[in-house]
Amino acid sequence: MSIISGLLNQSVTSISSYTKDVYGDKTYTVIYSDVSCRWQEILEEEVLASGKVVTYTVKVFLMPSIEVKRGYKVIRDGANFIVRKINTLCDLDGEIDHFEIYLN
Repeated sequence: MSIISGLLNQSVTSISSYTKDVYGDKTYTVIYSDVSCRWQEILEEEVLASGKVVTYTVKVFLMPSIEVKRGYKVIRDGANFIVRKINTLCDLDGEIDHFEIYLN
């Protein structure tokens, strides 16, 4: 049983992947709609190895059946967010339990 599955009582409208054309323009395609999640508004900063400071404004908890990559677009209540960081969390048996997705 998942540690977090009982806490996923919110949802995101959609999650979209993207492709780039030869000019570098991104085209988004919806791959998931009405996804159960736990949505937590945060204000967290991280200093990257390059010295750049990245600010995250949302942390989303998702089940491992939802495959998300950096750069994907998440829409909730008409607001657009971009996936910037993904943490994989395991249960006590070492199996993947859920993902923490950081957005801004």
